[in-house]
Amino acid sequence: MPKIVCGIDEVGRGALAGPLVVASVVFKNYQNVPKNIKDSKKTTQLFRKKIFRSIVNTAYIGTGCVDACIIDKIGITKATKIAVEQSIKSNICNKDIILIDGNIQLNSNHKIINVIKGDCNYISIAAASIVAKFIRDNIMVLKSLEHPVYHWEKNKGYGTKDHLLAIKLYGITEFHRKTYRM
Repeated sequence: MPKIVCGIDEVGRGALAGPLVVASVVFKNYQNVPKNIKDSKKTTQLFRKKIFRSIVNTAYIGTGCVDACIIDKIGITKATKIAVEQSIKSNICNKDIILIDGNIQLNSNHKIINVIKGDCNYISIAAASIVAKFIRDNIMVLKSLEHPVYHWEKNKGYGTKDHLLAIKLYGITEFHRKTYRM
């Protein structure tokens, strides 16, 4: 009997503002996997929007999210573990093997395999990266309506030149990670 593989990836680990989002993806049938899935960093926003719907329609999805204030309290490593655990628990599909992009270490009853650059080599991890990025990007676009001077609709909370300038001019918000160097 084939093993049920769950791919996991995170988005937002290095951002100055916004949450860390983790997604887990288990495809229902690999013969119906949407074509052209690849690492979210190698796709456009329009492509992610289109492929997100296809992934949701063909896979079991789980998500985890940790806000900036929690990241500040416990650190990014613990926050990432929490978000990964939330993602695994919220994904209702049984899982035989969990493939995690990167070197996140978990205590789990599942067989876990850490894969460096997994989003480039495993379709379930690449799909998880797209789901996580789509969700986080939409959070940042909504937050940009509350705080337009930071241009989060464009930079998604990362330390771009315009974001750093806005921090210098206006200070930080409750949505910024206060423990990060800016």
